[in-house]
Amino acid sequence: GGGGGGGGKLIRVWARRGVMVLILAGAATVWWWGPAALRPLRFFAVRRVEVEGTKYLAPEAVVGAMGLGQASSVFEDLDRLAGRIRGMGGIAEVEVRRRLPGTLRVRLHEVEPVALVNGPAGLVPVGADGQPLPYDVTASPVDAPVVERPQPELLGALATIQATDLGFYGEVDAAEVRGGEVVLEMIDGRVRLDVPVDPERVRAVAAVRRDLEERGQGWRELDGRFRGWVVVRRAPVARGAGSRA
Repeated sequence: GGGGGGGGKLIRVWARRGVMVLILAGAATVWWWGPAALRPLRFFAVRRVEVEGTKYLAPEAVVGAMGLGQASSVFEDLDRLAGRIRGMGGIAEVEVRRRLPGTLRVRLHEVEPVALVNGPAGLVPVGADGQPLPYDVTASPVDAPVVERPQPELLGALATIQATDLGFYGEVDAAEVRGGEVVLEMIDGRVRLDVPVDPERVRAVAAVRRDLEERGQGWRELDGRFRGWVVVRRAPVARGAGSRA
């Protein structure tokens, strides 16, 4: 009788261990079977999509690119959803996360346009790599200079200026490359810089421009092609009605 009791205890111990092994195995593989098992449940259906980081793209367009349907669940493949958003173009980074029970959160960074190029249907924004960006400039105005052709050296120069001094870049109306220099047309004059653009030269020209503006002195050209100094060519002074030629 005593031997039988010991055997029963041994069986129960092994049974408990077997259950624990199954529980641990299930917990370790929940990342694999969990989404598949929970996806059909209506409780986890997508009821809300939050989009953060859009400046040029419409949030509705981002949601549309995800291809969600009425039966979509928050346990959809998030990498696949992010890939669909990247397929829109103009996306530098994107991350999709779930917030239970029924919300997907999209955080993205758009490719910043560096120029506007004249196209058949109007102005087309382009990135530093020259690729067109799918931004509607009539709905979300793009503050970038207009260029005739998206030349690599010109776009590279504008990208450097943009990264160095955003305020100065924002005042550039148009730009072009002539020989080995970039010519910037601004509302108050023209700026000339060597290509490739040196950020230090950008800072120097921007500082001189601000100083002239603060002192109320007009100018027609700032030449930053000379290391260590900036050549200022003054704007012509308007003559009074009674002055002599």
